[in-house]
Amino acid sequence: MGQVFWKFLVAFWAALILAGTLVWTVNEVSRAADDEPRPVWIGPQLRLVLGSAQLMVDSGGIQLLGDVLQRWEDDPMSRDKILLLNDKGKDYLQREVPPNWAELLKEQPDYKVEDKSGQSWFLFAVPRHEFLLDWLRSGRGMLANKPAAPPLSESPDFDDKGPPPPMHGMAGKTAMPMPPVWFHPAFLLAAILLTSLFVSLWLAWYFASPVRQLKRALESLASDRWLTQLGPKVTGRHDEFGAVARSFNDMAKSVEQAISGQRRLLHDVSHEFRSPLARLQILVGLARQTPSESAMVLDKVEAETQKLNALVEEILTYSRLESGAAAVKLQQVDLLELLESVAEDGRLEALSQQKQLRVKAETARQIQADPDLLYRALENLIRNAIKFTPPNTEVTVELIQLEQLVQIRISDQGTGVAHDDLAKLFTPFFRAQSKKDGVGLGLSIAKRAVESCGGELKLHNLYAASGIVCGFQAVISLPLD
Repeated sequence: MGQVFWKFLVAFWAALILAGTLVWTVNEVSRAADDEPRPVWIGPQLRLVLGSAQLMVDSGGIQLLGDVLQRWEDDPMSRDKILLLNDKGKDYLQREVPPNWAELLKEQPDYKVEDKSGQSWFLFAVPRHEFLLDWLRSGRGMLANKPAAPPLSESPDFDDKGPPPPMHGMAGKTAMPMPPVWFHPAFLLAAILLTSLFVSLWLAWYFASPVRQLKRALESLASDRWLTQLGPKVTGRHDEFGAVARSFNDMAKSVEQAISGQRRLLHDVSHEFRSPLARLQILVGLARQTPSESAMVLDKVEAETQKLNALVEEILTYSRLESGAAAVKLQQVDLLELLESVAEDGRLEALSQQKQLRVKAETARQIQADPDLLYRALENLIRNAIKFTPPNTEVTVELIQLEQLVQIRISDQGTGVAHDDLAKLFTPFFRAQSKKDGVGLGLSIAKRAVESCGGELKLHNLYAASGIVCGFQAVISLPLD
């Protein structure tokens, strides 16, 4: 168990103990402030008894009311006493009466009964503080085995008109049976504590479990296991822990892809450099063996050097765009003017290969973009289309305005790309059809150049009505101002 588990558990129990301590302290302070009994709060059951007192007297005399009060006294669940006082403050059941009974009586509603002889009696409720203490000490009812009170006539200072009749059925009998154990305060306290314990344990485990799993996953990442993923038990949660787990899985995937891409890039760069360097070594050896061919060898060395220079430039451009280090200068760009500028050079290349390049534009549009990056992307895509379209065919460049964006569609009439290779076209150094021409970075650079201008580049095959591939299309989508 980690520290989070114990922090939750201790905090929960500390709050529970603090609340219990405060309640106990307030109760003790309020009790110590006044040692004399105070009037109780008149609850529904007590109110019913007090309100029915006169009806009991009318039905069975003061004796019936005394029997009812004695039963109330013997009930272990009663939290207060009901004193039945005459006008001199003497209790009918010979119980102790507070010395300031007259003042306390004024603080309660006036519950007064009158028997058939005209004698007035006052019902006065006082708290019975010893209830819980006696119950916990004896484990029984408060007044268990308590004999009935002696007749009031035996009291020397009782001067009623006559002694009350004996309370039949009460003398010598035990109190009411004990309530079920689940009513016992000790049982209730134990139930509360046990329930709180199990709830706090479950709550602490609920919060600590995903934290432990996330900790183990992070340790796996630190050990270069980049494919580490959290399981559905954590990612399937609909709370903050589930959101964190899903974000962790996305982060781990991104890191793994970045590291894999970096390793693949290093491998591809080294591979691309190996071929021209090997050819240069061969040319140097040839120049040493046949000095007469030095002019021809120098021309080839120059050509290979230019290829290496172009490769280095492509790699640096791709690296700057990939890392975000390229300085993007957004400004107003006239798309039609930029397209015509790129197409002007493209037409010369197309004509030399017996191909055509045509630009179709609905309207001129001004957008926010980096003209240099966008020119580079368009140039790569148009030159690719010219390269792969067959002779005596044309490459079409269309400028189309939609609702919130403008599209540039570059289409050729070539054989397209295999379906399995479509998803790999943006992979650095990947070449689907041409294994010798180029270095395989043109589409990757074009994609990141378009994205740097806030746009999107998509590639797909074109199909004839018969379902046969009849060309290839690159679509650049750029947002309008």
